[in-house]
Amino acid sequence: MKKENQPLSFASIALALANDYSRLFVIDSDDDSYIEYLIDGAEKELIPVSSEDNFFEAVPRDAKEQVWPEDQAYFLSAFQKETMMTALENGRSFSLTYRLNLNGNPHYFSLKAIRASDHNIIIGVQDVDARKRKELESEDANRTYTEIVKSLASQYVAIYHVDLTTGHYMEYSSNDRYSRLGFFRPGEDFFEVSKSNIRKVIHPDDKERVLHAIERDVLLNSIRTSGSFTITYRQMFDGQPQYMALLAFRQEDNDERLVVGVRNIDEQKRQEEASATYQQIAGALASRYEVIYHINIDTNEYTMYSSSNQYAKLGTTKQGKDFFNDAASDIRVYIHPDDVTVTLKRIDKEHLLNTLQQNGMTSFTYRQMLGGKYLYMNMQVVQPRNDSHHIVIGVSNTDAQVRREQSLRAQNRTFNDISLALAQQYEVIYHVNIRTNEYAEYSASEKYSKLKVGTRGKDFFAETQTNMKRDIYPEDLPMMVMAMQKENLLKNLFAYGKTFLNYRLMIDGRPQYVSLYAILPKEDSDHIIVSVANIDASKRMEEAYHDALDMANKDAMTGVKNKRAYAQAEAEIDEAIKNGGQEAFAVVVCDLNGLKQVNDTLGHSAGDEFIHNTCAIICEVFCHSPVFRIGGDEFAIILQERDYDHRDTLIRQLEAALDEHKHMGIRPFAFGISEFDRKTDMRVQDVFERADKLMYDDKNRCKAENQ
Repeated sequence: MKKENQPLSFASIALALANDYSRLFVIDSDDDSYIEYLIDGAEKELIPVSSEDNFFEAVPRDAKEQVWPEDQAYFLSAFQKETMMTALENGRSFSLTYRLNLNGNPHYFSLKAIRASDHNIIIGVQDVDARKRKELESEDANRTYTEIVKSLASQYVAIYHVDLTTGHYMEYSSNDRYSRLGFFRPGEDFFEVSKSNIRKVIHPDDKERVLHAIERDVLLNSIRTSGSFTITYRQMFDGQPQYMALLAFRQEDNDERLVVGVRNIDEQKRQEEASATYQQIAGALASRYEVIYHINIDTNEYTMYSSSNQYAKLGTTKQGKDFFNDAASDIRVYIHPDDVTVTLKRIDKEHLLNTLQQNGMTSFTYRQMLGGKYLYMNMQVVQPRNDSHHIVIGVSNTDAQVRREQSLRAQNRTFNDISLALAQQYEVIYHVNIRTNEYAEYSASEKYSKLKVGTRGKDFFAETQTNMKRDIYPEDLPMMVMAMQKENLLKNLFAYGKTFLNYRLMIDGRPQYVSLYAILPKEDSDHIIVSVANIDASKRMEEAYHDALDMANKDAMTGVKNKRAYAQAEAEIDEAIKNGGQEAFAVVVCDLNGLKQVNDTLGHSAGDEFIHNTCAIICEVFCHSPVFRIGGDEFAIILQERDYDHRDTLIRQLEAALDEHKHMGIRPFAFGISEFDRKTDMRVQDVFERADKLMYDDKNRCKAENQ
């Protein structure tokens, strides 16, 4: 039913809008009936001109007659009830610019819809032809820039050219799929439209992050800071997320214009992720395999990762279209004739997939031509548990292992024989299966056997932890408990191939030094060998040697290092300087003042005490650096690391200590300091000589002050 009258409140609202709009529509949102008003007269009166029962049914009919033909599809797509009602949620407005056909000419109009109450919507229509054409004329001045933007649109899903003053924007899109999401060519408020679109199409996990980033102030601040702004996010297309990248920057010749480009990077992103995943797989396995294939069993396409230059020379490519066909061709050319038939059968796709379905993995050995001779190779095939569309094949060179096994069989020797022979050099050897933790022990030492470790066991790592608590010297137990945990031991072995541990074991009631040597055989990835040797005698000889060496390098009177130790330190630093690896250091030279006078007047015992007390001052100040007595009354200190970094503070402390401990009116010693200059100094002696000269200058000052 048509409505003839509207409540006064809505008329008041309409009158308030009359200054900006030439025509108003008041719509009852409950039943879509409406009244159309014309704004006329000096007093801007509202004159009802028409009314109907269904506004949104009248729009398509009137649009075909009144809207400019080129804008009709865009107008009808945008001006739908659902679109407008969604835009009006939470007190927002809905606006649209389009052209009407006036006397055969296009004329720009703009409409704006607001919700006046829970049951009424007011739509105002404004003539914006003059303003719009002025904007178009302004855009003509930037036609070159616009053409560039249009050409770039072929590389982007969409490009937006935004007027930051008004919020008006123009969209250039080369992607029909993207435009179907509801993004329109011209628009009135880029940031509001963007927020609305983000809420509709951005992946839920990325929505809040993108909404924050696209806030006008946040976005412009980012551009001011970095010159441009980029963000990667996922956008929903046909129910599936795809990675997108947004780039925003200000137009170079107009700070009030913003350019926003959106690119679809889904394929690139997923290729990068897949590449990173499989490169990590290949990198981790490269040390164990000559080549690794990652095969799509749906398409037969594959990627090859090779760590062997020799293997790569076979001509296999890094990527291929049909693994099984390529493999069959290579087998006929490179595999030993006696192994061709069985290898072709094993690598047959149907046979291989059936085997994997039954066993989860398969492996087999064959001979392949490499470097002009046939070598034994092992192929291992697995199907990832979480990926039913791919299989992974690793090919390893097992020639040395196979030939060694053949040699052992020919000589009728078992691994037990080798282990027992090696046991003569070790107290005990363990052969440990790192998959099952089972182990065999080979011992040639009665002393070690008293530890009651069985010759075979079910869990090497668990039993080792138990035995260590009983047998290892308490001070060494924490270190060994940590080192012999399976995860830690294997981590070191896989990284370096071997590891050494020295510790003390309680044997015959006293701690004795032993050395543990663990190795991961290259030809047997399922086992490790752990051997233990008694090095107590050699270790104690080494300690005695170091004690003797320490005594040889120590000054008997003062307890600091002597001239011999200084010469060794000097030689080590000289070698580092020669190799270009010496860090910063400084040399301090000290020479006692008045030692001869003390000896002559008070005796040598007093002189010795004077030397000892003076040395104590030096050691107290330079407590983190080596102090050397290099002559009867001369000391040298080499400052490195911490003391070098704080040398100025230390020198001030030394000056204060010298003033505090004056003897017979003169400071106990004179000193000089000089830093290493890597540009000019070729040896420590160069630094020492400068410090020595400065020391003599200081000594002369001390004498002058005492006269």
